[in-house]
Amino acid sequence: MVITKEWFTVDEAAEYLCVSRRTIYKLTKEGRLPALRIGRQRHRRFRREDLDKVPRPGEEDTDSEALLRLSAKTDPVLAEVWDNDKDAAYDRL
Repeated sequence: MVITKEWFTVDEAAEYLCVSRRTIYKLTKEGRLPALRIGRQRHRRFRREDLDKVPRPGEEDTDSEALLRLSAKTDPVLAEVWDNDKDAAYDRL
């Protein structure tokens, strides 16, 4: 019988993501990793589903929406900064 674990402690979450405990606490504080607080001592527990959404070390963020936000097409101010006469010399490189 295979038992799949749904909830993880801080140590287990750190091992699962291959990061330190400190990184788990940081991700939780930043709101990038939701945690359930249980008991009188308010221990943290993490769902596998939430852990799987966190980028692992070495993985690149390939969110296309994030890339579009930094394009000249979506931001006219960036278009002006990136395309002006002052940096024409760099355009030829």
